[in-house]
Amino acid sequence: MRVHEGAFESMDGRLLFERMWLPNGEAKAKLVIVHGYAEHSGRYAHIGDYFSGRGYAVHALDLRGHGRAEGDRVLVRSFNEYLDDVDAFLRHVRAQDAGDTPLFLLGHSMGGAIVTLSVVTRRPALAGLIVSAGVLTPPTGIQRVLSAALRVFGRVAPRLRLTKLDSATVSRDPAVVAQYDADPLNYRGKIPAGTVAAMMRAVAVIVKRTPAITLPLLVLHGSADKLANPDGSRMLYERASSPDKMLKLYEGLYHEILNEPEQALVMGDIAFWLDSHVAALAESTRTSPPSRGITD
Repeated sequence: MRVHEGAFESMDGRLLFERMWLPNGEAKAKLVIVHGYAEHSGRYAHIGDYFSGRGYAVHALDLRGHGRAEGDRVLVRSFNEYLDDVDAFLRHVRAQDAGDTPLFLLGHSMGGAIVTLSVVTRRPALAGLIVSAGVLTPPTGIQRVLSAALRVFGRVAPRLRLTKLDSATVSRDPAVVAQYDADPLNYRGKIPAGTVAAMMRAVAVIVKRTPAITLPLLVLHGSADKLANPDGSRMLYERASSPDKMLKLYEGLYHEILNEPEQALVMGDIAFWLDSHVAALAESTRTSPPSRGITD
């Protein structure tokens, strides 16, 4: 395995950070990871190690305002800013080889909302989409009233800080929680109103346009997640038009299913899904005329 770090530019010239975990031989596919709110790509090193060892080229970025990337800390006024970062990263990753290596996109938490929004609005060329504990639930009841007020705050006072994420809800493993709190690249302050309002608008678009998803889809969530409601993952699975889709709910797991004591089970499930789809793509290539790419 080879590990690389570097930087690339987003569409507006902002300098972003990337990490790569590459297999020693030719990669059978690429796995691009988009992290969640307040964290960074370095927290996925164990994922990079695992999948590069299975022949995948793993690429992860620090979104603007996160980790080592430039930008106001965790503040955006529109998720289009994140979509621009992901678009730039996908082009950057594809430019690193001249082949048609299949590319899968994985997003966790807020990153799950970002990659889903990207698929329903920008339709990148992908071999498949994986959403881990995505923030995908629209507000209901009293939450709807509060969300309307938050949207106003997001417009008039986007830098207003609202509340702090409770790290105890991240994982049932105390060591993971301690590392999360001690990591200097994690943001541990209060969430800005502008980002909350932007996320609400993004979720509204996702809910409305979920039926536009037709590519292979794997949705994963912990049933005891207190940060992202599992109902959002159920909605995504049920409303997506993909003929090839799978929902896996892990009983009792918290938000970061890839950092829970059962993480080996979760990674194994992802690996099985990826391996089967890569094999199907390889078989399709052998029996069909050459294609210029894989789209949804």
